[in-house]
Amino acid sequence: MSVKFTIHGPIPVPTAPKKIKGGSVSISQLKDVNAALWRSAPFSEYANKKGCYVFANAVTRGSTPIYVGKTNTSFKDECFSIRKKAMLNDFLACATKTGLQIYFVVLNNRKSCPEEIDSCETLLIQKCKDANKNLLNVRKLSTTFSIEGIHGDKKPGKPTEDVSNFKKCLNIK
Repeated sequence: MSVKFTIHGPIPVPTAPKKIKGGSVSISQLKDVNAALWRSAPFSEYANKKGCYVFANAVTRGSTPIYVGKTNTSFKDECFSIRKKAMLNDFLACATKTGLQIYFVVLNNRKSCPEEIDSCETLLIQKCKDANKNLLNVRKLSTTFSIEGIHGDKKPGKPTEDVSNFKKCLNIK
């Protein structure tokens, strides 16, 4: 059986400025992320789905992944847990510019597929680590294997002729 995931997003995550006690400086913090958020559009569409999710920081040009997570139960039970909220608020407090977003990588199968969700999370962490060396994840950051020019350690410069031919064979750009 083939397991399929679909990507949805980015969806802006509500944040609000918060005054630092005793001063005029404010920092961004998550707004009250509770059950009401999961009843609102567009979050309600994904509340009871499972799969992986990627928090990203979107500023002027594009976005940068900051954390990858997974859930075998539902996004509403996992994405904004106490630990995730604390981690995101710490990130928001330290970042100079923020525009927090979330991508949902939704499992399309009806039956539970924990191994496939775990594999998807591992792949996403490794790809996001390539895009942001300061990714907030603490596990699954290193690849267990590499294929020169294809996966894992990337060497600067032009790939060998063999690597180029193999990439053409696999239709990899």
